[in-house]
Amino acid sequence: MMRWRAWVCVGAVATSLLSGCASSSIGSTVGAVTGVVGSAITANPAIGFSMGVTAQAATDAFVKYVLREWQNDQQNYMANLAGSLAIGQTVAWEVSNTIPYGNEKGTLEVVRDIDNALARCREVVFTVDGEEGQILPYVTSICHYQGQWHWAVAEPSVERWQGLH
Repeated sequence: MMRWRAWVCVGAVATSLLSGCASSSIGSTVGAVTGVVGSAITANPAIGFSMGVTAQAATDAFVKYVLREWQNDQQNYMANLAGSLAIGQTVAWEVSNTIPYGNEKGTLEVVRDIDNALARCREVVFTVDGEEGQILPYVTSICHYQGQWHWAVAEPSVERWQGLH
């Protein structure tokens, strides 16, 4: 009886891993594997299901957290790079992550200073080198706060930077 359960478990894990290849969420695969293994170990499908759902939620939350942090680091890097430029000056920028995701490059140019009573801000035009040689232009604002330049707003790049997600 134990040998049969082991083969069912191996088959379910293999199926879930292969189905994860078509999925956009790594959490689905982790949740499926955890659920199958949990069910096999405890011999209780309800416990396996709850373990799978918990593992999927935790994995999805962790992945979203890491991607948000990468995004924030990239935006702060670009803001500080642009903050050091003179108006009209252009510089190349590039981000390379350890895991090859979100690696991008392009140029930055400070268009103008925006002085107001709250903070020193600047308008920046930046490009992102896209696929097939496309150069995608964006406009953003950066503001100086506590010794650092920070990303203030990005239009129309909200979807790409996932500012509203």
